[in-house]
Amino acid sequence: MLAVRILFLLVVTTPAFAAPYFVQCYDFGCKTTQEIHYNDAHWNQVRALFANGVVDSYSEKQAIRRAIATMERISGELSGAYLDKAGNYPGSDIFGQMDCIDESTNTFQYLRALQELELLKWHRVDLKVRRIVWILTHWTATIVEIDTNQRFAVDSWYRDNGELPFIQPLEDWKRKREFPIAFNPELAAN
Repeated sequence: MLAVRILFLLVVTTPAFAAPYFVQCYDFGCKTTQEIHYNDAHWNQVRALFANGVVDSYSEKQAIRRAIATMERISGELSGAYLDKAGNYPGSDIFGQMDCIDESTNTFQYLRALQELELLKWHRVDLKVRRIVWILTHWTATIVEIDTNQRFAVDSWYRDNGELPFIQPLEDWKRKREFPIAFNPELAAN
């Protein structure tokens, strides 16, 4: 009888879904990693971004951008890597600076968490992708729009920690085209 009670308590008190955790990468090429666990308040911040107004693939892309920025801020605060600057070189002497390998790895993990939490309805997470222009290699996380099967780059490397990542069709990203205002409306103000 005691065994049944213990089993019952375990089933009742154990969450049905354990929130994902991350292995935060930084210091260029994931030289440094740190396990990051969000608390309930952190996850509630992320979930709230998908609660209202996400009615189609476009609005979900904007929610994804806000979620990645929020998750970067939270992870940066927890790991100490909150001073990360856009690109590689402006912050090469800053603790926690990230290159595109770090950024794409972290963004991929954030996207997977959004998918595991069933917050994505119009997209699914895809593999990281790299492009080579001349001798320069650059990595990004990607998503796929379910209805059209179109792939999109979600690239946070170009932005400081906690700023909205850029989204663009993957084929345009591979050709290193300008980030479109259509998916990154804040660029219209620049």
